[in-house]
Amino acid sequence: MSFTSRGCLSGHLCLTLFLLIVLFIPLRSQETLPSARVTISSRNKTINQVLDEITLQTGYHFTFDASIINGKQKVQFIVTHLQLRHVLDSLLSDPQIDYRTIDKNIIIYRKNESAPTPISSTIDRALIRGRVVDRRSGKALSYATIALLETSLGSITNQQGEFSFKLPMNLPDPMLVISFMGYKSLVYPVTYPVEKELEIRLEKELIPLQEVIIRYTDPVQLLHEAIRRIPENYLDDHSTMTAFYRESVKRNDHCMLYSEAVLNVAKAPYASLTSRDQVSILKRRKIYDVNTEDTVLIKLRSGIPTSLNLDAIKNRPDFLEDDFTDRYNLDFTDMMSYGDHLVYVISFQQKKEIPDLLFRGTLYLEQESLALLAVDFEFNPDLIQKEPGLFLVSSSPNIRIRPMMAKYHVDYRSVNERYYVSQVRAVLEMKIRKRRKWISSRYKIFIEMAITDLIPNQRLRIDRSDRVSRNIVLADEPFQFDPLFWGIHNTIKPEASLMESIQKLDHSSQEIIE
Repeated sequence: MSFTSRGCLSGHLCLTLFLLIVLFIPLRSQETLPSARVTISSRNKTINQVLDEITLQTGYHFTFDASIINGKQKVQFIVTHLQLRHVLDSLLSDPQIDYRTIDKNIIIYRKNESAPTPISSTIDRALIRGRVVDRRSGKALSYATIALLETSLGSITNQQGEFSFKLPMNLPDPMLVISFMGYKSLVYPVTYPVEKELEIRLEKELIPLQEVIIRYTDPVQLLHEAIRRIPENYLDDHSTMTAFYRESVKRNDHCMLYSEAVLNVAKAPYASLTSRDQVSILKRRKIYDVNTEDTVLIKLRSGIPTSLNLDAIKNRPDFLEDDFTDRYNLDFTDMMSYGDHLVYVISFQQKKEIPDLLFRGTLYLEQESLALLAVDFEFNPDLIQKEPGLFLVSSSPNIRIRPMMAKYHVDYRSVNERYYVSQVRAVLEMKIRKRRKWISSRYKIFIEMAITDLIPNQRLRIDRSDRVSRNIVLADEPFQFDPLFWGIHNTIKPEASLMESIQKLDHSSQEIIE
């Protein structure tokens, strides 16, 4: 569906769901420590205090788990012009402890003495599960980024902050990098055997008010410059991706349809106006749980192609076109951190004098490159009800549709200083009432796609017969619930309510199509 008077993507598909892009920022580490030399004369000071003194002399900060080092232990420690590794070995006095340097941080960890245990005899991966929360409040951090250090493998947490991650067996001391916008990134060394689910606590990183004031700049100028820099900030060659995709339709609190798939994606260069992304399905399955009460059945068509088209850099919405000032007002909202990056936060709203349905939302621009790291946006909630037919291809004349909201979010990941779409999410809610009925039902449609692996500068050729059709209805594809179904592929852990629906599903409400 295309339209010009409403907020839209340049291209073919209207944004019919909520769009999200997850931001992965891969980090590179060094096995060797810096060659800096240290001189310390410390009497009756804690290990934490000694490490603080080393930080002052070298500029490197230290991260470690309190379970392997007692930072409050007092020591007598005297060294003169000694290399950093020898200093740390002498201070910590544990041959099983090793170090990894990431930017200006040194991760102190205990080397694994035992090998990882594979998930099964047929799946050569170790499984780790956990939950990411705010350090102070304990609140779950939904859609936090989980990446495996020095690889292109990644995933995200679900709405409850939970995740599962499959680790290659050839990494003796793997490290996960957990990131969330506005929080300090955390590098977590994985210790084998993994005996229980992890709870990973992230700490908010506040930007001093003085820095926000000093760095303030005109948001219109920032966005114009960000659009101008798109060709230099995003992948300029073909890439091969693996993605996990899922979609669901709920009627009130009842999950009617749930489908998921692992995809192969042939990603076209961002600068190319003629090359389109292509996708094929590697594995797929579904739940089909429709009761006799469900007299209205909604199926999502073109969910996979739509998720690719929601790449806001490849298929730009009207608020990322050069003439965005004709339709939108911009405000400089905030500055926040993401990993080691400062991020400009810019909000936009459609101008009040424009009667057509447009968007409102928030843009996140990396402070140095002005690359768009993420965008949250939605159709104007004050006007969306004027367009009841915007989101449906066809419907019965006997039903009345009232759109309630359509929200989108997108994140991007960086590889070799070039960004690419990393996650897409979309949520649409509507009320549907049958003619001559007083009570309406609330329907919620959800799609999500996360890139779990990437090979840059490699072109994947997908046969025409294997390409996903623009009219595919994934909910009409087979489903069999099997925890081992996905093999080595990383997926998004189902939320508790959804998992309950899956586990309680009766055989009579499953539809298997061969």
